[in-house]
Formats: sequence, structure tokens, C-alpha cells
Amino acid sequence: EKLFARTMHGVMQNIAYMCSLKKSAMWGEDGWKRVVVCIVADGCNHVSSRTLSVLAAMGVYQEGVRQTEVQGKPVQAHIYEYTAQVSVTRNMKMLSKERGLVPVQILFCMKENNQKKINSHRWCFNAFGPVLQPKVYVLLDVGTKPCSRSIYRLWEAFDRDANVGGACGEIVALKGKL
Repeated sequence: EKLFARTMHGVMQNIAYMCSLKKSAMWGEDGWKRVVVCIVADGCNHVSSRTLSVLAAMGVYQEGVRQTEVQGKPVQAHIYEYTAQVSVTRNMKMLSKERGLVPVQILFCMKENNQKKINSHRWCFNAFGPVLQPKVYVLLDVGTKPCSRSIYRLWEAFDRDANVGGACGEIVALKGKL
């Protein structure tokens, strides 16, 4: 849960930064409405109950509503959607608007079975992409903490040059405790 919280809090800080860009035609105060964070969990039995508790504290996940079959057919995935108003830090502290955060639209997909990372990417691109129609995808593994402006800088590379088809950021190993 600490790794998930570190990543998610970093993403939320990035969205808050984009919303702080008052002179931007794209971002600004309502910029959060242009971002959807898709979380794909690879199998119900592979998601830590503590991570689900973090998602529940954010309002994203609800215990007890998941079904394994509907009308006799096995369920492939469970989808939860919520606009979170709070973030949970790696130290399990809850932060909100008072600490400079903005609302974040979250789509949480918990696949019924573990089918590995590439299958999770396919869910993101093939299931959610056609509906959301994003201009830019940013993929992060759990545990990766994006710096406060890194997602904006990746987006900016695509925005400045329509010929850019892909970009990657620098990963720096953190020292010390999680």
C-alpha cells in the first residue's frame, strides 16, 4: 500500500501542478477535468487488502459490491469510478484541497484474474482508450513516484510537436525507506 500511495500521491501532485498553471489555455483551475487516472489491478487475489483500503479511503473502491458472475457468465473485470477529493501519502496521511490538491477523476479496473502486465496495458488501450479518447497516455508502475512536474513535462513534449509518438522520463532510484 505504501508503494501504491507513493505513486498515486505523486500523480495527484502532478495534476495539482497542471491546475496551478493559470496562464495555460489547456490547464488552469479546471485542468483536472481533462485528466482521468486509470488504475488497472492484475487480478483480485493479487491486490493487497491494504491497497484496497487506501482506494476505499479515497472513495474509489467499495468492499462487498464485487460479483464473480452476472447472469451465469463469469465477470472479467470490476470497474469503479470516482472523483477523489483526497490523497493518501506513503505515510498513510490524508491530504486534500487545503494542501493544494485538486479533485482527480479515477477509473479503477480490478481484473478478475491475473493475466500479467501486457494484458493490463491492453485493458487500458483497448477498453478505456476508445471511450476516453486521450491525446496522451502516461504509464506508471506501482512504486514509481513521479516528480511534481514530470507528467506535465511528458504531456508538453506531445503538445509542442505533433510528430512525437512516444516519450519517456528519467527514473531515479530513491534511497532509504519507502
